Amino acid sequence: MLLHNEILSHLIVTLIYFVLVSVLRWQLNWDLLGLWLGAFLGTFFLDIDHLIYWFITNPEKSDSIEAKKGKIKDWLRILKENHTSHTRLVFHSAVGQAVLLVLAFYLLTSGGSIFGSAFIVSINLHLLKDEWFDFQKDKVHLADWLFWQIRGFSAEKHLAIYLIITNVLFLILTGLLI
Repeated sequence: MLLHNEILSHLIVTLIYFVLVSVLRWQLNWDLLGLWLGAFLGTFFLDIDHLIYWFITNPEKSDSIEAKKGKIKDWLRILKENHTSHTRLVFHSAVGQAVLLVLAFYLLTSGGSIFGSAFIVSINLHLLKDEWFDFQKDKVHLADWLFWQIRGFSAEKHLAIYLIITNVLFLILTGLLI
């Protein structure tokens, strides 16, 4: 049930955000199709991190072995059972988020496609939603998965500041998208 709620919550956040963006853009044309397609695909693209975890970075873990044996339809069940133990994901990290933010600024300022812009903004939205959820629920867990690539950093003291900065950057991205 947790994973289904997770999927639903990502869809709801994406839906609300992109409805607001669509209204604020005040343009009713074919670009809207690219905006929404990019938003939908970007919402779930970040979850590829879990496939990288299973098949590349941690193939020896029990859930990785089970995922290799199972069919694609079993992956959701396996992910549901092991989701919170995946704390060393490539893009679910502060370093990965920095890369995604830089890429988003590049796409939005270089006149890239509306699809690509919505796709990368939606990926960033997914990550922000996960961060705020864990910030409210379990700050230690958030610090563990967010700052795992940065050694010797007292993350728990700086979580709120980090989230404020990333949210301000995301608001700037939103302004560029509109």
